[in-house]
Amino acid sequence: MVMAENEKVESSQTHVVHTKDGDIKITHPDNKKHGHVTVLFESDELVKEQVGGFVNFLRERGVVGLAVGFIIGLQAQALMKQMVDSFITPLLDFWFGGVAAKQITLHNGPETVHLTWGKFLYAVITFLFVVFFVYLIVKLLRLDKLDKPKTPPKK
Repeated sequence: MVMAENEKVESSQTHVVHTKDGDIKITHPDNKKHGHVTVLFESDELVKEQVGGFVNFLRERGVVGLAVGFIIGLQAQALMKQMVDSFITPLLDFWFGGVAAKQITLHNGPETVHLTWGKFLYAVITFLFVVFFVYLIVKLLRLDKLDKPKTPPKK
């Protein structure tokens, strides 16, 4: 039986709607208390189109590369933190005798203010070490050459 577009065929609890993209089955529940309706698409093309569109979006926007970079960045952060905690902090404490604990206390009557300059100095030194090691990694692995577009030499 050939049906025209959008023509409905009724069977006991199911309606079939024929469209140019395929058949749609609408099933009404036997229990009418809840009022749920189930819609079943017979066209696999619709699913393929939606999934294909999502995959194209991921490719066009570079989302996968961004996600991989984000994950690698998190792991690099954890590695750098562990390097600082394992090597740099003990060396700073050995050379300067507990830099992070150094502070200046200012008194103004009953009020006191603690300026923890040691923590700030420690953070600056840690930052410099991290920047230096990131620079070394980028240069040694030649990561700075990856994103440069190749332009033809000028005549």
